[in-house]
Amino acid sequence: MIERLTEQLSTRIDEITASLTPKERTSDTVRFLQGVKERPAGNIKQAPQAAQRALAKTKNPEIGMAELVRVVEEDPTLGQALLRYANSAYYNTGSSVVSLRHAAQRVGASGVHNVVLSVMLEGMLCKPGGEYQKMVIQVRDHLVRTAPIARAIGRSFGLVPDECFSLALLHDAGKLIIFDVIGTLRHETRRDVDVPRSVVSRVLRDVHEPLGGAAVLNWGLGETVATSIAAHHRKPIPSVDDRMSEVLFVAERAEHALSGVIPRDVAAWWEEGAIYGDPARVEELISAYTQRELAA
Repeated sequence: MIERLTEQLSTRIDEITASLTPKERTSDTVRFLQGVKERPAGNIKQAPQAAQRALAKTKNPEIGMAELVRVVEEDPTLGQALLRYANSAYYNTGSSVVSLRHAAQRVGASGVHNVVLSVMLEGMLCKPGGEYQKMVIQVRDHLVRTAPIARAIGRSFGLVPDECFSLALLHDAGKLIIFDVIGTLRHETRRDVDVPRSVVSRVLRDVHEPLGGAAVLNWGLGETVATSIAAHHRKPIPSVDDRMSEVLFVAERAEHALSGVIPRDVAAWWEEGAIYGDPARVEELISAYTQRELAA
């Protein structure tokens, strides 16, 4: 699969390169595009070692509660994140937990897995500098807001809610990797890079899906997750049923609607993404989620 994603990414970068105007074709632009193109070859930014170890353990279906607690005890950042997650509106049953053991018991292995992914996401944030720094935060915030929506609607697609959360948390990881390329170039040149925003916008739009798919493969999250992330805009519509990409497609649009970016029109999303299932039920779940957020 990595070969297919690499070829797809390479083709899209070549198309962008061929479309550059003379003004866009700066030396930094050429280096930037080459840097993005080379990422799936093994240069995708790795998660911190502690997060990688924790991720490997939480993916083990036979992990015991004592081992699960030790996973988060090894890293204060994971511990703090777990307590926040366990006391969130989704898990809070009316009383707060203050111990890692009780927090792990409340959310289970899948919840701890999501906490680890959240910490990984924060570790991916880079410093591309200039106008792009704000865009990095916007992408991070979009991921954080989309994840609980995906969890809220996931069961209506026949999926495990916490798995939908983790999938949505990483669906635009390719964009963060693109910004990391800019940050690396900035570090090497010791100045803000001269890559026109028009070029960065095209790369973000056309390349983040295969790059994100390659990233999650690199992190050992499996081909199923990679396939859905690599096709979450559903353009073209996947040739086989892919409920995970459907959840991502709908959850992302719901987040944009809740943020005021686009109108809320579930029926139109259903038609655009060729979504399977009951749009009325998803509409109800999005409304319920919105009410909970307003009440929080």
